[in-house]
Amino acid sequence: MPSPTAVICQTHRSALAGWRCLACQATLCPECAVGQRIQTVELVRCGLCGGDAEVLRIHRGVVPLAHRLKRAWRYPFSLPAVQLVLALGAFLAVLGGLATMVPVFIRLPVLLFYAGTFWATFFALVRESARGDTSLDIPEFTELGRDVLVPGLRGVLVFLVASLPALAFALVAYSGVSAAVDVFSWFILWRIPPELLRDGVFWLLVGLGALWLPAGLLLVASHQPPWQLLNPRLAFSVVRGLGSDYWVGTAALAGLVPVHLAAHVLAAAVRTLKFPLVPYVLAECITLVVPLLAAHILGLLLFVRGDQVGYGEPREYLEPLLGGTRPVRDAPPLVGHMAMDAAAQGVVLEAVDKEAAFDGALGNLTTAMEARNIPLALSTYAELEQFPAMRVPAALHLFIGQAAAVEENFPLAVSALERAADVAPDEETAPRALVLLARVLGERMNETARAEEVYRYVQHRYPDTAAARFASKHARYEPE
Repeated sequence: MPSPTAVICQTHRSALAGWRCLACQATLCPECAVGQRIQTVELVRCGLCGGDAEVLRIHRGVVPLAHRLKRAWRYPFSLPAVQLVLALGAFLAVLGGLATMVPVFIRLPVLLFYAGTFWATFFALVRESARGDTSLDIPEFTELGRDVLVPGLRGVLVFLVASLPALAFALVAYSGVSAAVDVFSWFILWRIPPELLRDGVFWLLVGLGALWLPAGLLLVASHQPPWQLLNPRLAFSVVRGLGSDYWVGTAALAGLVPVHLAAHVLAAAVRTLKFPLVPYVLAECITLVVPLLAAHILGLLLFVRGDQVGYGEPREYLEPLLGGTRPVRDAPPLVGHMAMDAAAQGVVLEAVDKEAAFDGALGNLTTAMEARNIPLALSTYAELEQFPAMRVPAALHLFIGQAAAVEENFPLAVSALERAADVAPDEETAPRALVLLARVLGERMNETARAEEVYRYVQHRYPDTAAARFASKHARYEPE
């Protein structure tokens, strides 16, 4: 992880640097860097020597979780969150009312659907916050079993595993023929006998389960197999990897418990109002606020330290040191300055020629793709390889990868597909490119180990996509 030490401008010692010159290695603040626009590309140059400058990046973990939590309370009260709460609350209120009206043998499936809808949304919000996304969308429920029932069962399983130590102790401490049934009814109805409430060991085990609970929820949100919840080494590695931020997040979640209990008391009072359906919708909405905030806190844990527990690629956790700050000065236009010396004119003309060559090659490649002219596309793509891959749209990289695979030029296919995923990791082309990459590696190049790594990455990075479902069917192993 990069050092959290601030980088100081070489010229202005009181200013932070956001760029480093590749030529003279000077660190540059916004006053020392010079912005330059060539065609559609924005560059940054050194104001000292004129060389190209690179953006300085730093790990997002340098901003501690405790600092981010100061603004986290606003999350459930944003407009997207209010819309989500109203929509989800209305849906859960209908399901809850339906569960009270249907026969007993139908009630269990309805309750499972209720729990599944809640937990699927909860885990989706954790993953959204882990990506830095605050759009708060209700997940798409395309398959009842996978998208609804499985998340519901996993959510219940997390709380069951967290309760296992206390449950086991209660079974030993409580005597009687129906001990097992009674113990489970205590935890479901929360009507625990007074003698057990006075037992210090019982509360110690409850506390240990509560400390493990955030790790269990993170494991489920990151699509770990259910049996991994019983793996103490994995849970310990999560706690150790997240470091002190895990305990900060756990403390924040513990602080939400009394708020959530108060919300349930208020919701019970709202349900007594004599209006059709509306009180039940409001009651559901009231009790959803704290879970939404809890999901956001868990997501922030992964957003800040997820690379320490294998969640996502390390490069995804690096951000520009100065954020979106731009250079204060902009370079003059590349034409109309006859007073510049011959060397400067040569640099300008060379830059203009390179940009013209790039624009021409990019236009030819786009035309070739639209015409499905594979030979022209492959030859034109070779001309573009001298330019940064980020300047070529991901769709063109993907097309070349597909075309090269058809032409059995597998090294080019692998290179183009990797670029398609790298230049736009959040676009829909990325998981498609990665699945095709895994197929080329495994089925055509016999590099099964690399193919397995790509399949597992797709399941981990793009869990709720058709590409992830394809990967889960073709990978030999579940994602770790």
